[in-house]
Amino acid sequence: MDRVNSAMLDHAQKYIEIVHERGKKGLELERVYRNIRQPGLFLLAYNELYAKHGATTEGIDPEDSIQKMSLELVESIIGDLEQGTYRWKPSRRVYIEKPNGGLRPISIPCWKDKLLQGVLRLVLNAYYEPQFSDGSHGFRPNRGCHTALGDIVKRWWGTVWFIEGDIKGCFDNIDHNKLLAIIGRKIKDERLMKLLREMLEAGYMEDWVYKRSYSGTPQGGVISPILANIFMNELDSFVEENLIPKYTKGDAKKRTPNPAYWEAYNASKRARTKGDLEEAKRQQAIMRSLPTFVADEGYRRLRYVRYADDFLLGLIGTKEEAAAIKAEVKEFLASLGLTLNEQKTLITHAKTEKARFLGYEVGVAVANSRRVNKRRSINGVPMLRVPHDVLRKWRTKFMKEGKTVGRTELLNENDFDIVKAYAAEYNGVVNYYEMAVNRPVFHDVKGHFTESLVKTLAEKHKAHVSAIYKKYQQEPEDGLKCIEVRLEREGKEPLVARFGEISLKYHRIAKHLNDEKRVQYFHRNQQSDRLLAEVCELCGKPGPLQGHHIRKLSDLVKRYQGRKQPPAWVVKMSELRRKTLFLCPECHHDVQMGKWDGKKVE
Repeated sequence: MDRVNSAMLDHAQKYIEIVHERGKKGLELERVYRNIRQPGLFLLAYNELYAKHGATTEGIDPEDSIQKMSLELVESIIGDLEQGTYRWKPSRRVYIEKPNGGLRPISIPCWKDKLLQGVLRLVLNAYYEPQFSDGSHGFRPNRGCHTALGDIVKRWWGTVWFIEGDIKGCFDNIDHNKLLAIIGRKIKDERLMKLLREMLEAGYMEDWVYKRSYSGTPQGGVISPILANIFMNELDSFVEENLIPKYTKGDAKKRTPNPAYWEAYNASKRARTKGDLEEAKRQQAIMRSLPTFVADEGYRRLRYVRYADDFLLGLIGTKEEAAAIKAEVKEFLASLGLTLNEQKTLITHAKTEKARFLGYEVGVAVANSRRVNKRRSINGVPMLRVPHDVLRKWRTKFMKEGKTVGRTELLNENDFDIVKAYAAEYNGVVNYYEMAVNRPVFHDVKGHFTESLVKTLAEKHKAHVSAIYKKYQQEPEDGLKCIEVRLEREGKEPLVARFGEISLKYHRIAKHLNDEKRVQYFHRNQQSDRLLAEVCELCGKPGPLQGHHIRKLSDLVKRYQGRKQPPAWVVKMSELRRKTLFLCPECHHDVQMGKWDGKKVE
């Protein structure tokens, strides 16, 4: 095989663009197995994977890790694919805690499997993305929880009933045969189908006991999100092609007016003509208590949004129709081999109750007193709120026996990192609930966070909290008080960590959604060029390279903090501000053994 070069990267990018164009036109795709054996595709996949926090997490084989990344590794994978001898290894099964207290199984593949899955994901994403429903928002470029919620806010006016959808163990119960049959409708390549089946059935190791995989796309796999979306797109198509046309009818401009409303309107007009202002006001009060239109059997609307395995339907219609829709969805999911969770799939009245979706409470506003130009302005408008249990969770996060306490686990960190840790956690939650109309309730949460932060700093410095406030509290021009720590750097601008600088003003549509973004299906960066350069970044020796990776630079700083002289390679990596170094095998071995002495080739 010829050595990988920059032209191969360009060729790989061109192939992805061709795949994307065929996907947009709905054309079949052939010879995928043959075309994925391009070194350039593996480097594009590596560009997408190396920066992820989980990239350095090892699978069942410590020798098969990202630290072995090299052009020779890419060539060996391609060689196995050409000969048909590539074998997927079982994933390593671990469990992480879910928000509700349960455990979620995560499968961690070995690096070679991650890399090949990354190539397959590039191709499948490029092909299927333009074919996916607009109602699907999970695991897609430039889409997420906020785009799903924004769709509700912008389009679901007047909704009467919500149907909250929840599928039991969705990703663990996806039928392999059905999934491959769905892919096989458009992608005509038996060798690719065999490769995908072998991947799905590779199994996993739990406590060093091998277990087979009979169904599911294991969470944690690089390719799992796109496979799940391909499968769940069947539900999207069913709702949009069958249910929505069935439950959408009538013209909004021709809805049946409410006779009682117009009777009060005419009475008010007559009273004003006669000069009886008291009667006119009384009739206007009656008008504001009545809907403009009556329930109209000739007018129906059904709307739909999905994020991963959670979906929400909004109906303008009757409760009986909502129950019928739920039954039809249940029956269709059963045909896919999935089970609707009856306990969590609720039918909720939009005006008097709140549905739960993506951590928000969803309802529609009813406020006859809110008027603009004498007209009721927010009745029927979708509203998102922070649930009470979420607020209670964050309010009491740093409380013990009813009192706010500091965090002892952070006492060994410097002040900058302590403030940064609090800010990251607090900013994450308040930014997620940016679209909640009651977002200002987080002022109380901010107060508890601030008190805990100050107590942590006070305990670290054996000082009174008032001294910490005096030293670190700032009030910028916008008037929002915050805790600020500056880390001075010689010859550079200081690093600044702030807690509490974010305004808690509610935004109907999340601010970042107003930024136009171009969907990209591949990403080329310096990683590929550095690997292709074949010059060791420590000693300057030409020849084949291997990648040395760390999870994040801050881990490196903490690991060697306080040492008089950290290893020379650590100094080099810190100076370059990179999480990777491409090294000759000799330097890589010395770095891993902690013996690299900093010598350079003359």
